[in-house]
Amino acid sequence: MRILIAEDDSVSRLVLTTNLVSWGHEVVTAVNGRDAWRASQEADAPRLAILDWMMPEMEGTEVCRRIRESPATIPAYIILLTAKQGAKEVVEGMQAGADDYLTKPYHREELQVRVQVGVRMIELQTKLADRIGKLEEALDRVKSAGNYPYLWILQESSRR
Repeated sequence: MRILIAEDDSVSRLVLTTNLVSWGHEVVTAVNGRDAWRASQEADAPRLAILDWMMPEMEGTEVCRRIRESPATIPAYIILLTAKQGAKEVVEGMQAGADDYLTKPYHREELQVRVQVGVRMIELQTKLADRIGKLEEALDRVKSAGNYPYLWILQESSRR
């Protein structure tokens, strides 16, 4: 899995990169929020992002908001990583569009399982999008073949 790390602290960025690479992931790094935003908009953008909250040029919460507002077929999974530990900040981060929230300092194993959850969610979203695409193709074939008596069956099954 390609993972975007947006972290302005070079030591934290190196530790995150080292861990993710050791777990078999490919890492794309950004040193500020603006670079993270740009990386998230590339054609081959990573589907999972770990964003520091406090970064120069654009905070991680703003990157979250922008990613959520952009028209992606399958959305990114975003983990917000921060030293902010209060309940108010957790709520603010999740309302900005984060899927998960991890506080610094974090435990390596906790990061690993949270990344695994993100990978699993992305895989499920991808499978769902593929199935929806196949259903839409089947519905189009039925419509073009003129088999309208059975059209309501396909329409009902695609709503579920």
